[in-house]
Amino acid sequence: MGMVLVGIVLEPYMGNAIAPEVLAAADSLRVIAVIVILMKAGLGLDREKLAQQGTVALRLGFLPAAGEATAIAIASMWLLQFDFATGLLLGYIISAESPAVIVPGMLRLKSLGWGVKKGIPDAILTGSALSDVLLLLVFSLLLAFLSQSAAAGISLPGGLTLSPVQLLPFQIILQIGLGVLLGWLAARLLVSLLAKPNWTQNAVQDALVAASVALLLVVLAEDFPVFSGYLAVMAAGFFLIEMDAPLARRLRGGFDSLWVIAEIILFVLLGASIQLNVLCNTLLIGLVVLAMGTLIGRSLGWYHQPWEVTGHGKSGYFCSLGIPLGQLCRQRSVLFL
Repeated sequence: MGMVLVGIVLEPYMGNAIAPEVLAAADSLRVIAVIVILMKAGLGLDREKLAQQGTVALRLGFLPAAGEATAIAIASMWLLQFDFATGLLLGYIISAESPAVIVPGMLRLKSLGWGVKKGIPDAILTGSALSDVLLLLVFSLLLAFLSQSAAAGISLPGGLTLSPVQLLPFQIILQIGLGVLLGWLAARLLVSLLAKPNWTQNAVQDALVAASVALLLVVLAEDFPVFSGYLAVMAAGFFLIEMDAPLARRLRGGFDSLWVIAEIILFVLLGASIQLNVLCNTLLIGLVVLAMGTLIGRSLGWYHQPWEVTGHGKSGYFCSLGIPLGQLCRQRSVLFL
């Protein structure tokens, strides 16, 4: 939060201490920073713990985000006089889970040993990646509907036509499946490049090569939006652990070093992008909308997770979420601003 405040102080409306060229490149710099934290997340996943959770990660990816988006839609109809479709569009914007908030919180839980035996941090990390896939697809569908330019359905042999809504489950499966497949291919490429010590000289150089491959995945996903680039990056880190554990440990150390710089860039530029002239008119209503979405909608989604998540039932599960819930509330505040 302190870095965001520094960005606000340095932004053009106050200190005007950041060069216009840097602000113009802010989106690209933030993408690079998010790639670094997603690789850290993938390199921190535990396959055995994910296997224990079964479909919990899938439910964590869908139910909380859907609950928050619905609550925000209802709140915006009441406070902002939106129709339900427009309110739902706002809900899917705000309910997106920032990896820069979720990943450090979950890695901190793992370092403290909270929920590690039951694989809670790993389930939440995976669920947040899947959640972004769903939110992006539903957001695109709503945007097309509201702009009266919805994509035409696909005509199948026999005169059967699938509407965009009917295509949505297939798009989700395609995004996730191709993302995981390309993550596996990227991991194979990195193992073949970095397993030999003559390619690089230290962990930071290994991390730079891996970050370049990860950036390629995200750029390809923007040009060919048939797979999730962010999910592919996280999957690459996960498969690296399975293919070459010593290399994965080296990369984890390198990405820890890169994140020290990337974190500053990400949050300072985020603060610099906040428009203070707009903030004064929307602060109170925005906080109410955020409170209803996060504290009511998302909490209901979390509550409807299965009892077997921890050995202590849902009470133990919610106790383990103390850190990420607080960080998520701060993320929502910054995002709405």
